[in-house]
Amino acid sequence: MEASKIITIPNHWTSPKYSLGQRTKQGMIVGVQYCLFENLVVPERDGSWRYAILVSAEDEQVEYISEFGVQLPPAQELRLEIEGEIDFCRRKIENLTQQLEAL
Repeated sequence: MEASKIITIPNHWTSPKYSLGQRTKQGMIVGVQYCLFENLVVPERDGSWRYAILVSAEDEQVEYISEFGVQLPPAQELRLEIEGEIDFCRRKIENLTQQLEAL
C-alpha cells in the first residue's frame, strides 16, 4: 500500500490553481513550484505558481509555464484523449495476455 503524502502550503501563499497529473493543452503537469517575486519596487506583491509540464513523453521534454499561461483543454477533447489511452492500454493488455497464454 502506498503511503499518503501531505504537502503543507504556508498561509500567506495562494493555493495552486492546478494539480499534479492534471492534463493541459500543453501537456501533463509533473511539477509545481511557488515563485516569489523579487521586486524591490513593489515588495508587498504576492508570488505565483509555476508548473512543470511534460510536453513530450517520448523525449521527456518539460516546459515551465506560469499559472497564467496554463490552458485547459475542452472537456470533450479531454474525454476523447483519455478514451484513446484506455483503448490503447486495453489492446496492450490483450496482447500481453495472449503472449502469456502462449508460454
